[in-house]
Amino acid sequence: MKKIALLFFVSILSLGVTVSAQNQREGGKRGGNTEMRQAPTAAEKAERLAKDLSLTDDQKAKVTELYLKQEDDMKKFRSENNRESSDFREKIKQFRDSQDAELKAIIGDEKFQQLQTIREERMQKT
Repeated sequence: MKKIALLFFVSILSLGVTVSAQNQREGGKRGGNTEMRQAPTAAEKAERLAKDLSLTDDQKAKVTELYLKQEDDMKKFRSENNRESSDFREKIKQFRDSQDAELKAIIGDEKFQQLQTIREERMQKT
């Protein structure tokens, strides 16, 4: 009887190890959704902005160009700045403010204010 109980216990343990290993391969989440969320492309971001703010085709094209430029600028910024530095927060704030100023020049004050409202609503949801 002891042998059967021991065999049962060992089989339960091995099952637990198998399930644990399976969960680790699946990102540790139930359901197995392991896909990493891809950042939207410049065109996708511009499309969403155009839809949310009813941008003209010309504005949408300019915003797409701006977003492409900003992606390159961000890569450069990250390579030149250390996240651990004491002034990183200030530098990133200045960087984002300059990006917003460029966007505001394209879409105008009214639509930029609408964008700020949308951003605030999204922040509250998270």
